[in-house]
Amino acid sequence: MTPSPLTPPASSSAKHRKPHPVATRPGPRTTLAVLVGRATSATVRRLGIGGGTSLPGLIARGIDPKLTTRLSAQLRHGSIVVTGTNGKTTTSGMVGAVLRGAGMRVWQNREGSNLARGIATALLKHAHASGSLRDGGDAAFVFELDEAAFRRVLPELRPKVVLVTNLFRDQLDRYGEVDTVAERWREGLKRVDATTTLIANADDPSVAALADIHPGPVLFYGVNEAPSVVEGDARIQVIDTRTCPRCRGLLSYSVRYYSHVGHWSCTHCGFARPTPTVFASAVTLASLDGAQLTLTRPDGTAQARITLPGLYNVYNAVAAAAVGYVEGTPLSPAVEALARFSPAFGRAERIQARGRTVQILLAKNPTGLNEVLRALGADGRRHHLLMLLNDRAADGEDVSWIWDADFEQVPALAERVSAGGTRAFDMALRLKYAGLTPYAVESDIPKAFERALEATPVGESLYVIPTYTAMLAVRGELSRLGFAPRYWELPQDE
Repeated sequence: MTPSPLTPPASSSAKHRKPHPVATRPGPRTTLAVLVGRATSATVRRLGIGGGTSLPGLIARGIDPKLTTRLSAQLRHGSIVVTGTNGKTTTSGMVGAVLRGAGMRVWQNREGSNLARGIATALLKHAHASGSLRDGGDAAFVFELDEAAFRRVLPELRPKVVLVTNLFRDQLDRYGEVDTVAERWREGLKRVDATTTLIANADDPSVAALADIHPGPVLFYGVNEAPSVVEGDARIQVIDTRTCPRCRGLLSYSVRYYSHVGHWSCTHCGFARPTPTVFASAVTLASLDGAQLTLTRPDGTAQARITLPGLYNVYNAVAAAAVGYVEGTPLSPAVEALARFSPAFGRAERIQARGRTVQILLAKNPTGLNEVLRALGADGRRHHLLMLLNDRAADGEDVSWIWDADFEQVPALAERVSAGGTRAFDMALRLKYAGLTPYAVESDIPKAFERALEATPVGESLYVIPTYTAMLAVRGELSRLGFAPRYWELPQDE
């Protein structure tokens, strides 16, 4: 199927976009679901047993299985769904920043609870006891959506825009191989309206191929010119897509930025990287301090800057700018919003603790870890590291992926490294094979963090590289010690 051409935005300002019609008044089942869900959220937080980001939605959906559909239909400016293996939370945050910069009211599931129950909980936060969204639903909602929940939840949201960032091997015991995830995405996209715009990463072959089955408009984004992994030291590079998504012929690359992301073409059928409509060029990476780039959209070109590390965050920023274009936001405020954007909790977040700077760099799969290490090594300095490996359900119980990641980078960039988490000794063994003996090995994350922080000289930085639940644990410890607010206490939507 040939993708439908993208229709340029009808307005240059998001403030003047025509709102969607609002759904009819909610029925008694929806009202009861909202009442019980909101009461559950208040109780959970009052008892201090969590952020109430999941359980309220689970209970409310049990009362009204169509709750998500009924509430999201009230959004006057529709919803935007962001999915992908890496970068969902950061990209969703950037999308929200770009839209707010143009004057839109934007709601989000900021806490990152992105399964069906988390999506419902996020909507409940903005609902009155009557079952109606507050402010008459006069907002756009940016939803971060889990890859596995995509097929089920996407039709419930009926989004205006679907953004797919990338597809890497991740949590094989939960998601399966990349081809399985791609098939779930295809099934979900087949069930959306033909009015839904798909925004896809042109530089990821599996993502670009989603345009083949999408019934509506498609916009591609990508990077046209940036530092390439081919030009650097690439002892180990995980490549999760080696064959053409159409014919299974071998892929070749004129440039490869990282893993299988780059300028690709099939050696058999000729399927090749689509020409992106929104793209970055002249990218300059500044280690952990961010990046400079030239951002081009059909409505102009501008010099842009982000304060997040790595080329992967350049992709996140370009994706957010692409959503802004589809939503009719001008280029200038989009660039300004990206420059001001601060990272979501646990994603390059910086926290001051006892005279040190703690920076948390989430890494939950081989490609993500390789790129974090690549960013850390870019400045040629040696760093204090705490590497945390958990094997809980949200991390993936199979931790064999650490043997595919390029830990051989670590000795050259680490002054001191400690290992922690439920699989701390697996991490220590992997570091040993990479040529480095950890300073400390401690399964208890609060204790591991305390030892690593004390071993970091005052005035210097401790870089914590955790898997997902380990990130929540170390973030919780920083909150318990009074160095950071709990993640559900961070600034909320208007």
